[in-house]
Amino acid sequence: MNATRSSTTENALATNASSPWGGWTAVYRLGIAVIGVLILVVSFTLRDHISAVLWSTAAAIGILMVISWLVHFLVERRMRQPLQDLALVLEKMTEGRFDMPLPATTAVAYPGLAESLAKMSMLVAGRMRHLKTERDQLRIVIDSLAEGVIAVDSEQRIILAGGAACRMFGLTEGTALGRPIWELIRNPQLQEWIAAALKQSAPIHGEMQIHTPKTRILAMSVARLAGKPAPGAVVVAHDITEIRRLEKVRQEFVANASHELKTPITSIRAYVETLLNGAIDDENHRIKFLNTIDEQAGRLDATVRDLLTLAHIEADDANPTPAPTDIAHIAQRCKEHHRPAADRKSVTVTLHAPETPVIVAIGDEALDTILSNLVDNAIKYTSEEGSVTVSWYADDSQGVIEVEDTGIGIPQKHLNRIFERFYRVDRGRSRDQGGTGLGLAIVKHMVQSADGQIEISSTVGRGTTFTLRFPLAQPS
Repeated sequence: MNATRSSTTENALATNASSPWGGWTAVYRLGIAVIGVLILVVSFTLRDHISAVLWSTAAAIGILMVISWLVHFLVERRMRQPLQDLALVLEKMTEGRFDMPLPATTAVAYPGLAESLAKMSMLVAGRMRHLKTERDQLRIVIDSLAEGVIAVDSEQRIILAGGAACRMFGLTEGTALGRPIWELIRNPQLQEWIAAALKQSAPIHGEMQIHTPKTRILAMSVARLAGKPAPGAVVVAHDITEIRRLEKVRQEFVANASHELKTPITSIRAYVETLLNGAIDDENHRIKFLNTIDEQAGRLDATVRDLLTLAHIEADDANPTPAPTDIAHIAQRCKEHHRPAADRKSVTVTLHAPETPVIVAIGDEALDTILSNLVDNAIKYTSEEGSVTVSWYADDSQGVIEVEDTGIGIPQKHLNRIFERFYRVDRGRSRDQGGTGLGLAIVKHMVQSADGQIEISSTVGRGTTFTLRFPLAQPS
């Protein structure tokens, strides 16, 4: 490599040898020297045949021509080395090396040129450092963005890829740079957007799905870079997968809530209209209709109360206070509260308590609501002569509560959605049991608000087990 650069430098300097005029100059200098030597030889040979003055003049001319050639040769040789050193320094500057000093011989031979070169080197080095700093800062900003940023040139080759974009599309910037974007992101719609953006001034917006490796929904914006013609385009991708999922959940919630509220209201209106149309005078039907209205009003009231409870929990207005609570006290109270419902179905409710009290960091009202919902569901979906068992114990820094029943069980495909609002495994059976479809959603939110965890395991035909974990209360 050094030998190549030295050869390049020498060739750049010796322009007189490489160009036609430089070659004639060398021949001219050599001719002067030859003519001078010939004059000397001839003058010494013919000195006996010519006058002394003519001989002296010829000898002097020959000597001067030889001396002139020697002086020119020495001066040119002395000037060549500084120029070669100067060319070497300039070559290093083109490679980004601005710290290479100019040799002293060059500085002495060309002081003005050396000073100008030093100033230029400092100026260019400073600007290069400034550009590098700006580039690094821009890189940090792009990598810290939640949106994915990709820049392409006019032929759709990637010239920049931000960190978020690499994660979204499964790219590695080192291997992505210089490659066509359509080769790495196989989406015809994106390619069309980029091609259209390069031809128009207004940015293009749209949505697209990718599968790398899971499905994501991206909001895309593609805009051309400034210039005529456009040197490229910038692609900005924003992951809206969670937003679309929440929108879907909201739509399902509104639809389910409307249905759950409409059903009892429709029933109440129907019975009221029947009573107003004459059934109020029929004592037998009147009492039956009024009981049905009361039942549907109670169901409507329970649904509204559960909705308000969920709203308060999600708004942090009803977070359980992390006060020390004895699980045994709440479990015993829950058993007594649900004894009538259990007795009607001949379901046995059993408590398994450890020898040492287990005190957890959750308010007693919150724990009572959680256990009441779980035990109520367990009794409702357990056949007659079945059993419901509530047990608890301490496990390291957590208090563990298990609510187990011998009921109908829940199919595996429903377990992931069992905590959703208004989600029912068997809609008809759930309504017959009088549930609102919000109990388990309330349980999950209250458990999470207390920094707890909830798990579910179930086998169809054998029963279901809910496992709760809460932090143990710190001793006062």
